[in-house]
Amino acid sequence: MRALLCLLACAFPLAAFARDCVPSDELWSKPRTAAAVLAEPGLRECVLPFLQSDQARLTLRHAPDEEAQLRAADLRWWLIALGLPPDRIALTQTAKATEPLVLELTEPK
Repeated sequence: MRALLCLLACAFPLAAFARDCVPSDELWSKPRTAAAVLAEPGLRECVLPFLQSDQARLTLRHAPDEEAQLRAADLRWWLIALGLPPDRIALTQTAKATEPLVLELTEPK
């Protein structure tokens, strides 16, 4: 049975991992620094696995309002400034967002 599950898992192109991370509102309530961005638990949950995989992608999904768009763009620039590859970080607007900003970590198989 276990061998069959392994074969099925290999046969279908599924994401090796998918995770959503939400930065806290505290990140935006004070001036950001590299140390503050790196210390944010809501970012670390996605950024650490992202750094461990050459295939991983981050999508910053944001609400359609201007503040959420600015937060997403600001965070993307911080991540790039901290050394994350810009070609693997995308911004996307979500009309039905439940949070102003969500980082979606995926790794295609």
